[in-house]
Amino acid sequence: MSIELQQGANTAILERNLMISIGWNKESAIEADVSAFLINSSGTVRDDQDFIFYNQTQTVCGGLVLDPEYHRERRLFRAFLDRIPDTVNKLVFIITVAIDSDIALQPHCGQLGMVYIDISDQSNQQLLRFNLQPSGEERALMLGELYRHQGTWKFRAVGQGYNGGLDILAASFGVSIQNPVANSHIDHAIAASSTLPSKQVWTEKATKLQRALRQFLPQIKAAVANGANESNTRMILDRILLDVFGYSMEEVKAEQKIQGRKADYVLAIDEEDVIVGESKRAGLKLSEKHVFQATSYGAYSGIRWALLTNLSTWQIYHISMQNIVDANLVFSVNLLPEISLEDCEKLILISRFGMTQKGALEKCWREVSALTRENLIQAILTEDVVKAIRIAIRRDTGCNFDNDLIQQTLLDVLIHP
Repeated sequence: MSIELQQGANTAILERNLMISIGWNKESAIEADVSAFLINSSGTVRDDQDFIFYNQTQTVCGGLVLDPEYHRERRLFRAFLDRIPDTVNKLVFIITVAIDSDIALQPHCGQLGMVYIDISDQSNQQLLRFNLQPSGEERALMLGELYRHQGTWKFRAVGQGYNGGLDILAASFGVSIQNPVANSHIDHAIAASSTLPSKQVWTEKATKLQRALRQFLPQIKAAVANGANESNTRMILDRILLDVFGYSMEEVKAEQKIQGRKADYVLAIDEEDVIVGESKRAGLKLSEKHVFQATSYGAYSGIRWALLTNLSTWQIYHISMQNIVDANLVFSVNLLPEISLEDCEKLILISRFGMTQKGALEKCWREVSALTRENLIQAILTEDVVKAIRIAIRRDTGCNFDNDLIQQTLLDVLIHP
């Protein structure tokens, strides 16, 4: 039975695998984002890796994961409390509004309307909810915190506002930060203290991977041509994961049991499972059934990335789980007839090197998801774009229409062509 908490109230949390949803009034024109901090007994983060936001979407321990999928009025965390180190006393959840370059036009949380945080178990059964109506001029709100109490976990509904925004709040928790970036609901979040390698470094790594992968091209072609069985396919795949992608034997775990099922592979880095893999017979046409097999293993274990391959085709999926397992293609690469550098620039993301660059694969996924049909339609129908189209039509045709008519016509063209 779900509990609705009042500000300042707390309740025990008996479940260990949780879905934590933070949302706001979907009618609001203000953009918002969420973040979380893992706090120790001193009231600070242990290091910058304990700050979870769009560009650093999971902890090193895998205990807290922010789903990078963008929704206009909601964000989702997954928490695996048994993975949270004993040195972490609490998890603090924050909602912030975007920063505008014109200080006179600064948005604030009060413009979001009703905000909420709710916690559900892994079967999406709601455990509790805290609703809050911001009233001040604060740009950041600490909505709630999960904290340890006498050997168990509890949740407290906080609802405390901060006028200084996320940068001031993060600094109070000991996060090393740079200046926030203006004018973007995504880029307003604090830049991570560590940056991704340069384009030149990525290209050099991809070129090296291309050379190594080409050594296996005769084996891949022969396996596909001869219809090699799954066992022989996996023998080749084992060597590619080790010799090309750079994983150690201990990091390539085969036949892993997950929720009563077996995954062909689980790739790990420093004992953290990062990719679940499903291997099919060389050259076998990959189907939706295979996609479901690959991604369902990861969804129930908190692994957010899935690899599906038949040796020639390599597909990477982002996994999220809300009411159902949701798998979205990040990229697909075909190694036959030739291995291109462009393909290797994608594959380097799932190499050991790429997976150790925090935020690299997430950045790729964000760019892919940002250009979905749904997001493009949403962007086109915004007031600024509609106004620009109305002005262009008036300039080119002499016809003057109101914004509502332009917007409705766009809707008809885009959704009901």
